[in-house]
Amino acid sequence: MISYEDKVILSASYQTDTDSFFLNQEINGKVQTLNFFPNIKHKLSFGATYKLIDISVGYTPWFMKSDASKYKASNFNFGFRFHHKKWYQSLSIVKQKGFFTELKTKDGIYLPAFRSIKVGGTTSYVFNDKFSFSALFNQNQWQIKSAGSFVPNFAFYYTSLENKDDKASFNLETYSLSISPSYYYTWVLNRKVFLSGGLGVGAGIDIHNKKTSALGQVIFNSKLGYNTESFYSYLEINNTNFLFNENKTRVDDSSLNGLIAVGFRFDPPKKIRNLYNKEMKEIKREVKKETGI
Repeated sequence: MISYEDKVILSASYQTDTDSFFLNQEINGKVQTLNFFPNIKHKLSFGATYKLIDISVGYTPWFMKSDASKYKASNFNFGFRFHHKKWYQSLSIVKQKGFFTELKTKDGIYLPAFRSIKVGGTTSYVFNDKFSFSALFNQNQWQIKSAGSFVPNFAFYYTSLENKDDKASFNLETYSLSISPSYYYTWVLNRKVFLSGGLGVGAGIDIHNKKTSALGQVIFNSKLGYNTESFYSYLEINNTNFLFNENKTRVDDSSLNGLIAVGFRFDPPKKIRNLYNKEMKEIKREVKKETGI
């Protein structure tokens, strides 16, 4: 693989990103399926990567909200990644407001004040030194020879669902912990084109009101990309599902993400390089002072 950690990487992507929820709940003596899905499903995301810093911000601008004045929906997400040797860590915040809800037997109802907040992250360990896990996400590495790796993941997420207009009718907070063994592989079709895929199935626990229940997790990732020294682009599909029971009520949390992205790599301006080196020296100095190492 080729590393671009000394390069600044800027990217932009158009995404269809939904975090939907499916609940089986007893209503009037019958088990009904409630589907909650956000009004806004499209957004723009922008990312920046330099050495250990890898951040992304996504939102839906006004010109992509064709029904914004009617529904007053919004979304926002923030992501951060870093890695050290074989360890990879991701952190994210996803906020959505304005959901449709429907029973399978009835028409949908719009809830403008219904919102979801998800905060958490995933810790991953890559076994194969010849496989670039980083190349799947922030493109600060370039896989030039086909390789794959077993990658166990540990995920922790806090999820809140709330209808602000009527908090008594529905309010759910959960803490989800899971371990999902997975396998990823990148096929280098030629020098500039690659195809990658990954699949993971795991289990864990869900915590709600001091009660715990079993949880299942399914992860799927696929990407088709084009790479050069200074430019890259790719198509990607990600799907993550959390399946768990909460007080005998089944709750499925499904996150489906499809995107098309472009990015550029270039040498950092001298001021940015000097500022980064200065801050890293200060951090190392403080760590040494506190730990004696």
